Amino acid sequence: MSLLSDSDLERVERAVQELEKTSATELVVAVFERSGEYWQRRVAVALLWSIGAALGLVELFPELYAAWAVVLQIPVGFLTYALFGVDVLERLLIPKSTAAEAVDRRALETFAARGLYKTRDRTGMLILISELEHRVVILGDTGIHERVGSAGWQAHVDHLTAAIRRGDAVTGLLEVIERLGKLHAEHVPARPDNFNELPNEVVRDRS
Repeated sequence: MSLLSDSDLERVERAVQELEKTSATELVVAVFERSGEYWQRRVAVALLWSIGAALGLVELFPELYAAWAVVLQIPVGFLTYALFGVDVLERLLIPKSTAAEAVDRRALETFAARGLYKTRDRTGMLILISELEHRVVILGDTGIHERVGSAGWQAHVDHLTAAIRRGDAVTGLLEVIERLGKLHAEHVPARPDNFNELPNEVVRDRS
């Protein structure tokens, strides 16, 4: 599962560099496969399907030994568990509120872990994409909030989320970075002694 190819990552990193040339913003882009573990829900569905398969077998073939129904539960359970490990099906098991909570928590953890709260002008900014949940979070430190605010960020979140759902994440991400770059160049312009405080590489699970 990967929304961005190696060439896509290079394009995003160049876009981050361009944004930081004209503004004081220190932007970090993070792309994670998932923000939460939802195996408990897969187990519950697998149990329900295995029990249903056993009851169905007994109903259809009452002459069979009950032991066959028990035996049937094992492969049905494993198969169902594996099947709901496919992203599009696993996503159906995750309530929106649960997904939102998991991604928001991952964003806050990443913001702290990457030192985005420690830039000299408090202008650290995070764009986080969580692939499984199809969710996007944009966070900005106080130096950005005070001058830019976050009211308009939801439009960028919606734009990028729509791009992910139609299978064109890189285009949506580059467009959002370009739009934010113009906004930040106006409200938090680069200092004369501007320098790069944080790495521009896209953060991923293995980073």
